[in-house]
Amino acid sequence: MLDPLYKGRVWGMAVMVLGLSAPLSAATLKDVLDHAWSNQTESARFAQYDAQLAASQAWLPEPPTLSLSGRSDRIDANNGAREWETEISLPLWLPGQRDRAQAVARSERDAGRQRFVFERWQLAGELREAWWEARFAQAEHNEAERKLKDAQLLEADVLRRVNAGDLAPLDLNQARANLAAAKIEAVRAQTAVTRTHQQFNAVSKGAPLPDQPETRVENEADRLNQHPALINLAAVATAAQARLRQVNGDTRNAPELALSLTRERSSLNESYQNLAKITLKIPFGSESRNQPRITAANADLIEAQVLAEQTRRKLDATIAVSELELDQAQNTLLLRQEQLQLAEQSLAWVDKAFRAGQLDLPARLKAEAELANARLSLARAQLESARAISRYNQAVGVLP
Repeated sequence: MLDPLYKGRVWGMAVMVLGLSAPLSAATLKDVLDHAWSNQTESARFAQYDAQLAASQAWLPEPPTLSLSGRSDRIDANNGAREWETEISLPLWLPGQRDRAQAVARSERDAGRQRFVFERWQLAGELREAWWEARFAQAEHNEAERKLKDAQLLEADVLRRVNAGDLAPLDLNQARANLAAAKIEAVRAQTAVTRTHQQFNAVSKGAPLPDQPETRVENEADRLNQHPALINLAAVATAAQARLRQVNGDTRNAPELALSLTRERSSLNESYQNLAKITLKIPFGSESRNQPRITAANADLIEAQVLAEQTRRKLDATIAVSELELDQAQNTLLLRQEQLQLAEQSLAWVDKAFRAGQLDLPARLKAEAELANARLSLARAQLESARAISRYNQAVGVLP
């Protein structure tokens, strides 16, 4: 069983290894997220929500209409009969209709705000994965460059000893084959670095790669209720409920109040008469007309509630898995450190024996390969521990 205090110290050392090389001006993941999110359509959507809310707060549900009409007998008798009519029609809110419209506008605005938070959380997840893929590729490239340098030094040493007659030409061939393999590995690693950096640039919109690892956020008891995915679905359900109340209450079109002014005469010998008329139009409701709207709003509500329950179960499982992977990554880090110490010790012994002529070159190459693998495994274990923290923070809904 690993000592918890020792485990904490080793993890702290790993964080220092990951972070000490970062310049003071290095971008944080939050800076990258802000940059990647800067060109979203958030402002345009909120302008739409503001306009919808303003419309629901207006005095009239629809704009008023103006009608102009005229009547004359010129086409037939032309006795001077004339009539001119002007009518202005004002739609009226039904009782409670305005309040329901405002509730829908506010709930949809809130749902839009929560959807943007949810989409920002999704973008953070993409950035986290692309970030660590690039860091893994860079670690492998660093180790490949180190192996290449060691292979070059070894090839030069073997060449010197072959010329001195201490080693056979076969040893030089093996050293040069080892050097060629190291060059191939360095080229492959450089290609991976280029590919992963391009992928990160595509997601981050050209922001620099962060150098500082994240710190773990403790999973509080109610944190899941604050998760962007669940809050987003809750806001969607609230908006669906508001729409359902609206369509249940608005069973008919808005009534209209019309005021008409008429100026008329029957013949050329009569003077014009002025008349005023007030008209109230009350449309009747129809169950067949309103039922499709009710069923659609009810379906949206049920879908949001079911999806919220499914998402909660998935998040519970994801958080549990991320906690397990984080513990395993930190335990693996301790074992990889011990493995590196053993490999360094073994190479020192083998190199001493090789220089004394007690071991051949294949034994020396094998020990060096084991050390290179141990170094790379430790570097990957450090990165995996840091990535496990990022994945855990993403699972519990933490934004950088």
